[in-house]
Amino acid sequence: MVASSSQGSHQVLFALCSLVLEVGSAIPIIMGSNIGTSVTNTIVALMQAGDRSEFKRAFAGATVHDCFNWLSVLILLPLEVATGYLHLITKVSVATLNLRSGRDAPELLKVITEPFTGLIVQVGVLCQVEDDDTEDLE
Repeated sequence: MVASSSQGSHQVLFALCSLVLEVGSAIPIIMGSNIGTSVTNTIVALMQAGDRSEFKRAFAGATVHDCFNWLSVLILLPLEVATGYLHLITKVSVATLNLRSGRDAPELLKVITEPFTGLIVQVGVLCQVEDDDTEDLE
């Protein structure tokens, strides 16, 4: 048993990549790990009980985190079970990003950021050209 939600999520991703687990089965597991973090953050907040003001802030933060996680699961999980929309979004995302497995697999961040990087470089070059032009005028 693993107490870390991020470690549990990594294990689920490893199982997905290894084709041991299917996406449809992984979705409720990931949602369950998010619920697990709710227990962890509440325990951490309780550790601040020695200082009243720190405890109030820590417990308030933990409660907001809990509400977000629980509401997400209570809304999204039944919706996923009824419609399969998260599974569908996953398929569309993988197809749109042209993701492949194995040695030919692109680096995910490059696939997502490359179009924006090109735009930023173009804007940066334009700004530099404008700066050079204003220096020539002086």
